[in-house]
Amino acid sequence: MNMAERLYDLRKRANYSQEQVSDMLGISRQAVSKWEGGQGKPEIENVIKLMEIYKVSADYILIGQENDTQVEPKQKKEMSHTTQKTIGIIAIIASTAVITVLFIFALGTLSKLGI
Repeated sequence: MNMAERLYDLRKRANYSQEQVSDMLGISRQAVSKWEGGQGKPEIENVIKLMEIYKVSADYILIGQENDTQVEPKQKKEMSHTTQKTIGIIAIIASTAVITVLFIFALGTLSKLGI
């Protein structure tokens, strides 16, 4: 099926007349007729509007295929068990170092105060 046939088929399945589609797009009925007759092709702005009207992808309108590759949000990668353990050990060492430094600082302050 070529694009002209797809446009005709989509319009018929949606139960629209050429006049209704042309009104939705803000173009002449003759333009819709030319697209469906294979005598012309819609501009990109009209393809975008047709996608919304017929609830199909541009891939379907232009080449007859639905786009199977959807853009999905990046998924969080799982860390390996070893990496998780390593990060945990580093966190424990870092927090112990911070506590030790704070403890030494507190002892020094207390000794200066004579406590």
